[in-house]
Amino acid sequence: MLKYSSLPRNVTLHLTENCNLRCKMCYFWGETGTSSNESSGKKPAVMDFELVKKIILELRSVTPFYSLFGGEPLTYPYLEELIIRIKNAGSIVDTPTNGTLLAKNASMLVRTGFDSIRVSLDGPQETNDLQRGAGSYAKAIKGIETLHNEKEKAGKKKPTISLIYTITNDNYDSIEKLFLDDIDLNKIDWVTIQMQNFLTESMGKSYAKFLKSEFGINSNNYWKAMVRSPGDFANIDTEELSHQVKSVIVKLDSMHKNYLLLPPTFSAGNIKAYLAAKWEEMTDIYKSCLSPWTSIDITASGDIAPCHIFYDLILGNLSKNSISDIWNGDKFQIFRNYFNQNSLLPVCSGCCILYLSGKKFRKLAKSNM
Repeated sequence: MLKYSSLPRNVTLHLTENCNLRCKMCYFWGETGTSSNESSGKKPAVMDFELVKKIILELRSVTPFYSLFGGEPLTYPYLEELIIRIKNAGSIVDTPTNGTLLAKNASMLVRTGFDSIRVSLDGPQETNDLQRGAGSYAKAIKGIETLHNEKEKAGKKKPTISLIYTITNDNYDSIEKLFLDDIDLNKIDWVTIQMQNFLTESMGKSYAKFLKSEFGINSNNYWKAMVRSPGDFANIDTEELSHQVKSVIVKLDSMHKNYLLLPPTFSAGNIKAYLAAKWEEMTDIYKSCLSPWTSIDITASGDIAPCHIFYDLILGNLSKNSISDIWNGDKFQIFRNYFNQNSLLPVCSGCCILYLSGKKFRKLAKSNM
């Protein structure tokens, strides 16, 4: 059985449900997104800063890695004070962002010692703006350039600047143009090229049965936002996609740039299997996920979720219990036992995060068996 520390080492703070964009494929505010289809009319939640201070104080002893999350994390009203508190506690902190508010925050991010910014760009200007909204590309590019200049002016190497390219029907053939023609890669430290996460309806229904049988939870708010049919990706030419990714990798290698591919193997056959929801046929097959033993998400409402994105499963709330109580409690142990017995949840195969933890899991598992 895999061992785990008394407190989580990776913590995602879902700071806010608010976002200033409406990206088509987003599982929160996109065409099928949880928030887009919320019928109650409730106001998007924003994490109370008193709760933030409580979290950082409780976790200080293990100096966890913090990732900020949204909505758009740069809209959080207490962002600077949050960063200062995390850095003073000795932790590393990063965030994904759509980049549109990056120029405004660039000086502050350098001054506070923020560690890493991951900017989502999904193609050249026309393609990106089709997917993320008019003007979003220009604002993100301005943000990257401003942050780079602020770092140079201050003589600092942080925050590192990453690009995240999420592949969809609309942009799979625009990868070369963005990375080989349009972007100044000298200003970029990391590149991530990732497939869009998705579930099939049958996977979602199996997950719903798991939630009901193991935890008595009836919720489909989040997993339903991820449901796609393999037919939705029928127009993606996987040969062309594979070719473009490989061309970009040659360029990145020549510049000694770091990159991450999700899944790690971008052959045409491997991507074809992924898009057809035939994950068992993929080259990149992992038997389990490290997250139940290392990671938590804390939602803007103070809920503790053991799985990123799938916030249907909640194991406690910080208004009632401490992180330690929840992390070491019975519900979390039921969750870990399920993984020990079944390897993965019904929704795991379609999640690119699985590929982030797979290799680490196998190394750690061997050392703790």
